[in-house]
Amino acid sequence: MSYFVTPDASSGQLAGAINYILANLNTNVNPNFTTGIVNSTTTATGPSGQTTAYLYRYLDVAYADNGSGSVNFSSSPLATNRFYGLRNTNSSTYSTNPADYVWYQINGTFSGGNLLWYQTFGGLQINLVVATSAPNNNYQSPATATPIDLSVVSTATNLVGRSAYAVTSTSLGGFPTTYTSTGNATFPPDNEWGGSEHWVANPPSYTAGQNVYQIDGIYNPTTNLTLWAAPYLSTLKVGNLSAINANLGTITAGTLNAVTVNSSTINAGTTPPVIDYTNHTISSGAGALINPNGTFALGNPSQNIVDDGSGVYLNGFIASNYNNVSSVNLGVNDGSFHTILTFALTQTSTIIVGTNGYIQMSFQQSTSFTAPQSGAMNVNIQLLNSSNVNVIPGGAYYNLQWTWNNLGFTYIGSPIFVYRYSCSQPISYMESITLPVDTYRLQIEGSGQFYNSSGVQYSGSNPIPTATFNQSATMISYWYSVNA
Repeated sequence: MSYFVTPDASSGQLAGAINYILANLNTNVNPNFTTGIVNSTTTATGPSGQTTAYLYRYLDVAYADNGSGSVNFSSSPLATNRFYGLRNTNSSTYSTNPADYVWYQINGTFSGGNLLWYQTFGGLQINLVVATSAPNNNYQSPATATPIDLSVVSTATNLVGRSAYAVTSTSLGGFPTTYTSTGNATFPPDNEWGGSEHWVANPPSYTAGQNVYQIDGIYNPTTNLTLWAAPYLSTLKVGNLSAINANLGTITAGTLNAVTVNSSTINAGTTPPVIDYTNHTISSGAGALINPNGTFALGNPSQNIVDDGSGVYLNGFIASNYNNVSSVNLGVNDGSFHTILTFALTQTSTIIVGTNGYIQMSFQQSTSFTAPQSGAMNVNIQLLNSSNVNVIPGGAYYNLQWTWNNLGFTYIGSPIFVYRYSCSQPISYMESITLPVDTYRLQIEGSGQFYNSSGVQYSGSNPIPTATFNQSATMISYWYSVNA
């Protein structure tokens, strides 16, 4: 019998594996898939020995002087050996690597006639005892460098195998792992394994909703005792395996297809999310949580979707975004605002809104004169709602200053030539603000001043003769909304 089966396993192997799972993997055991141990009671140095159920078919036995097996490792007991090692595997090849074994210390050493004795019960169960002689005729010592086959029941001269059956509508426990009855026609008492079961010699009839459990025993005529192993499920009367109700421990699967999953709570993630019912978010953990009352949490403390019973809350996610490259002509000190961007919010949101780019100011003159040496420009940015109210706290104002760059002159038709002067200054603005549902527009306005070499501003009384001016803003505008 093997716990693991291959895709081409026979129906008998599959049935044996299922019976083994249901007999051993219940709520009272915690299988170790590294050591192969399903359940273990006491130790081999105690008077009743150590009874262990394993996952895999073969058990290698080795001996050593220390707990790592690195000193005087041997496949047969030496007088100096104080430890014995066990290796559970599906391989029938004996291992000589001490690291493959789980090591156990005995009282004293394997001197003075001390030996390790074992008895197998079938169902991958074994009892081990350290003693100077076999406890009874069912025990034997491990053969040198030869794995023990746990699927075989230990036998001695004149021993007789027995089986018994019981009908029950509940699942039987796995404890006690063995039971001894007197005689060759007796059985364990009713309810010994907690299912109100009654044991009989022949397989009984049963109806839908009932299962037949089986126990296997060995009768020793010398002692007039029958040693029984723990029960396992012998017969199912179901159309499919949905009728099996068993705790299978941890199952690792690639893909699970299910019509219905019934559970009090469904968790996903190493540390599942914990709902913060006060702030409507996740306080710790990450992954997914679904409660039977319909509340749920998906995500982590910084970004999540939470239904805590009072509503569904979106935290830390980008609701929408927009990028735009635009160029607007600001005019010449006309006091007018020019729209860069418009957007609408469908829920109260904390948004980041802004613009960056550069402001350019230029003029050209077709007659010779003393050109301006410097300039300045005031830039005003506003975010207006549908009621034309600026929602930027305190507004956003920038004062830009520069020195003119004479780009020389260009002929535009003989004999006319044009002097051109221009400058540009970068500008960047960003604002984080919580806004209600509404429509919004981001707009910009600019006004410029020019100064001669003496620092005197050109104005109505001191104009630049026949000059043509231009002010423009080339902006890369963007915004994105984050739920509050």
